[in-house]
Amino acid sequence: MKAKLFSALRIVLFFAIGAVLFWLVIRNQNLDEIKSKLQAANWWWAVGALAFGFLSNIFRAMRWNMLIHPLGFKPKVRNTFGGVMIGYMANLAIPRLGEVMRCAIVNRYEKVPVNKLLGTVVVERVIDVLTIFVLLLVVVLLEFEKMSDFSMQYVFSPMGRKLQAFISHSVLFYVVIVAAFAGGLFLFWFLYTRFRRTRYFIKLKYIIRGFLTGLKSVGQLKNRNLFLFYTFLIWLLYLMMSYICFFCFPATSHLGFVIALAVMVFGGFGWAAPVQGGFGTFHIIVTQTLVLFGVAENDGLAYAILSHATQIFAMLFFGLIILILLPIVNRHYKPLQEN
Repeated sequence: MKAKLFSALRIVLFFAIGAVLFWLVIRNQNLDEIKSKLQAANWWWAVGALAFGFLSNIFRAMRWNMLIHPLGFKPKVRNTFGGVMIGYMANLAIPRLGEVMRCAIVNRYEKVPVNKLLGTVVVERVIDVLTIFVLLLVVVLLEFEKMSDFSMQYVFSPMGRKLQAFISHSVLFYVVIVAAFAGGLFLFWFLYTRFRRTRYFIKLKYIIRGFLTGLKSVGQLKNRNLFLFYTFLIWLLYLMMSYICFFCFPATSHLGFVIALAVMVFGGFGWAAPVQGGFGTFHIIVTQTLVLFGVAENDGLAYAILSHATQIFAMLFFGLIILILLPIVNRHYKPLQEN
């Protein structure tokens, strides 16, 4: 009962955060003007963005298969693709639920242990994080003047002032650091000595062992060049999704690939925020990114709303269809394991 209540409260909290952030974006905007911009938009370009997104997830499923193969399993791409799409849909309900859900889907149809699958998903996430930071560096280098001014004004200067104020109380600073470290060590020692012989701890060790096995899969790839090629295609298609949506509006149709790259990278941080579907965070970040490159705020917000709505629609539409189709196409399917 308590677990269900906590889960429900967490969903409501994350949704409330997203709603507040979205309200902060639109509170000073001319909503009638934004509505007219969306009504006048060429939504056929958004359909093209849907196609690019669909293809990117096929390549994501194929790349995930490459991480699963070293574990001794040969899943069908349709099942890993289904897991990816249903996982995205699950994230709209509870942030980060999708990672577990996609593993559960593949486990159901391919019988791959969930703990091992979670290890491969973590590998995927680490690779994606490294990729997005490399792309962030590319954006900064290509638009150094704009990025440096923006970062100094809105990121580093505020953070520096807060950090300086905290460190100026030097005794408090070091006490907090030492106390946190000592507390962490004590908690680990207490939990280990208290629960190491219980069946729950033994089960946890089994889960961690399988999880580590999944992590090792990246070192056992048979074709690393193909893995990198899939990664390149995934992010190229993400870039095309951002770029092609520029043509939906006259105010953004002149923007090029560098700005599309900036929108994709910073928008990615909006999606990664712990709110359902990047609601609010995506709109704020993408709008301000476009403002940075000279787009009027109303036009930037209209673009952010259209781009976000397109992706949410894709997650729900394809996720629901695949959720219905997977049991049908796997009715007589027997999973294979490598010898």
